[in-house]
Amino acid sequence: MMIMYDFKKQAGRTAGLFVCCLTLFCISCGSSPAPIQPPEEKAPPVISSSFIEKLAVLIDAGDIDGALALFDTLSPEEAEMRRNRILKASILISAHKFQEARAVAEELVKKDNGDVESRFILATIEAASGKTKEQRLILEEIVKDAPNHVPSLNALGQLHTVSKSLKKAASYFDLALAVNPSDMDAITGRANVYRLEYNKDAAEALFNKLVELYPDRSEAYGERGRFYRETGNLKQSLDDLDIAKKLNPNSYWISYDRGRVLLKLGKRKEALEEFDNAVRLNPDIFIAYEYSAGIRDELEDVDGAARDYAVLARLRPDYYFALEGLGIQQMKKGQYAEAAQAFAAAYKTAPGENNYAMLAAVNMLKGGGKPNEIKPFIEQAMKKADRNKLDYYVLRLFFDFSGDSDVARRIDKEKNLRTKAQMLFYLANYYDIKGNNILADKFFTEFHDMRFMDLVEWRLNEWILKQRNIQLGKNGESGDSVKAEKG
Repeated sequence: MMIMYDFKKQAGRTAGLFVCCLTLFCISCGSSPAPIQPPEEKAPPVISSSFIEKLAVLIDAGDIDGALALFDTLSPEEAEMRRNRILKASILISAHKFQEARAVAEELVKKDNGDVESRFILATIEAASGKTKEQRLILEEIVKDAPNHVPSLNALGQLHTVSKSLKKAASYFDLALAVNPSDMDAITGRANVYRLEYNKDAAEALFNKLVELYPDRSEAYGERGRFYRETGNLKQSLDDLDIAKKLNPNSYWISYDRGRVLLKLGKRKEALEEFDNAVRLNPDIFIAYEYSAGIRDELEDVDGAARDYAVLARLRPDYYFALEGLGIQQMKKGQYAEAAQAFAAAYKTAPGENNYAMLAAVNMLKGGGKPNEIKPFIEQAMKKADRNKLDYYVLRLFFDFSGDSDVARRIDKEKNLRTKAQMLFYLANYYDIKGNNILADKFFTEFHDMRFMDLVEWRLNEWILKQRNIQLGKNGESGDSVKAEKG
């Protein structure tokens, strides 16, 4: 959602600057705060144009600390100006200095409980802190006192959109549009509600209106481009995003959206360039790494994929997909101890995924660990596993480090083909660790023949087949597979 902040003409530069401040905050949090449009004042104080210009340069350069330091150059009278204090609070939010921003806003509210702008900043701080209930309560109080406060109406609409209360969301955006039919956020919000209601025509009409009203704003083309991507109109989406990028080449989200479209068009390398550009623009947002890591994985750029998965895991330590990807790349690089740690962390995050425990055990052993040394880890996993399922017996195989014949029989009788394939992979690894290459090759090949390509084990198995020089027939089947001669 885009930001607009309308002052009277003499404060116009402050308006644009406030947009920059809150947009920086929006990007750094990965979500968009609602816009601020305070009611006009009868006699706004004059704001130093040189101060505003210097502040704008610092904000555009991303120098938040420099922007905050600039406030120290103001005279005591200028520093106490309400608008300057609100502006400083917004920059403090950009710097994630929420307590300091809250102190400024609360002091302003204490002086004037009717100060809608400062109350709205408090709502924004609650949103940044993940306190959506508190944010909603403040916003509801604002619209009770100021029913025409468009930013609060939009923010409430956004909250209800996120919670899938689409009728409530639509009602708030409609109220905002009744006050200001050309408000960018209200148009965008209402259009997105139509999209979620599968009313494609109504949504497209509003996105077209957005472009007509704001032909020089990258946000307008970016929003419509995203809509076209989500509705499958990839050429139209790319056309809009191309325009958006020309208007604003430094937008993380435009690069991200272009990458998504290019990926859907099958242009992986071009998509990767866009995701990498997004990362350069803001390395602290996690989502572009998810795509860049996946593409590098597919392109067999092991080092690059490992690097991206590692950053993704650092930014989202609870995201087991990143830990899984990191473990796979480390395993491919022969960094078994590190891979074991990654898979163990993934298992801790997703304890219902017993295969992560098995992958951790396999890597512990391949990294030089002894069967007795990994028993405590396997024992904990066995306690959580269902004793009536095959997973338990495969875990027990690595605990006892014997009993493979019984496990092989159980796998052979398994009716769930997906589970059967998955457990064949671990039986193959067991034999590989034991040094029984004939049986290891047999079960790695059998797993391949079952063609469950969506399993995490599939990517590893294909890599292992290459490492073991197992060449399959023309159709990738094992009926005529041979072990390649070395040398």
